[in-house]
Amino acid sequence: MTTDTRRGTRRRRPVPVVGLGLAIGLVVVAFVGLLAGSVAVGLDDLWHMIAVRSGLSDDPERLTDNVLWAIRLPRVLTGMVAGAALGAAGVGLQGVFRNPMADPHLLGVAPAAGLGAVAGIALTPTGGSPVIMFVGAVAGALSFALAMRTIALRTLDPGQLILVGLALGLAVLAVLGAVVLAWDSPRLPTFNFWIFGGLSVATWSKLGVGALFAAAGILAVWSVGRSLDVLALGESEARHLGVPVDRVRLLALGAVALAVGSAVAMAGVIGFVGLIVPLVLRSLIGPAHRNLTALSVLGGAVMLALLDVLARTVAAPIEVPVGLFTAAVGAPVLVWFVLRRAQ
Repeated sequence: MTTDTRRGTRRRRPVPVVGLGLAIGLVVVAFVGLLAGSVAVGLDDLWHMIAVRSGLSDDPERLTDNVLWAIRLPRVLTGMVAGAALGAAGVGLQGVFRNPMADPHLLGVAPAAGLGAVAGIALTPTGGSPVIMFVGAVAGALSFALAMRTIALRTLDPGQLILVGLALGLAVLAVLGAVVLAWDSPRLPTFNFWIFGGLSVATWSKLGVGALFAAAGILAVWSVGRSLDVLALGESEARHLGVPVDRVRLLALGAVALAVGSAVAMAGVIGFVGLIVPLVLRSLIGPAHRNLTALSVLGGAVMLALLDVLARTVAAPIEVPVGLFTAAVGAPVLVWFVLRRAQ
């Protein structure tokens, strides 16, 4: 057994233990996210809101009840759902491309979802349901993911694929920014939302639709997990073992599109969550895609919800785009990983 193998073995942790730790972290982050903000809220205010909304109390509503119910709760839940979707999408992309550096943002899938979401908003009647926006985001993500798959067939080096995806994604992001700036409409979220991401526009209606799309994408990524395990051995080996490689890839990319489209429609274009979470968890629990998907859902939810708390409190009353925090954390991790692989 080599030194690297022994080190990898020592790093492995039982999946239930890691999952329990992430679940506890998610609960803690949820409480912190509900209580932290420009309006002072305590635990007693939280219990009061729960009691009033559930009909357990006849007390009159407080200002904090509305703040918690209409603003903070949908924001915290949206951050968790979007982060969970991005975590699962990262696992799916890395499995399809057999590239641990694959990420919805680095491969350009997230910016394409943003452009599709804007097209969906343009087609949605004023005051209509946000369903068309989510469908547009999924369509944009799927189209770009399939295009990247076609490019990958001609690109053998994983680093080249990331560079091509990054270049094309920046071009799409530039088009998205130009469209948002040119289309000055109150129906359209701000430039910062689409380029850097944010949860300040979270609403219950968007969360309801987004959670359905995200859940479908997450479950689909998990369902093809075992096939992705076999695909990791190589295409020829997977075909020899009876795996329908082309169908698995199409299903996985469709699942990724659902997850990324839902996340972008709810929270804008946020990078690196789909890279960092699976990368860290893979070193802890191993490469099995079903386990990795399940824990990346928890890890992505914790990461995005936690960074959103920092985004709205570190420079209060000014809110920093959450995408800046994910980039500040993710970029060094990516550099570390590349340098580590080069050794």
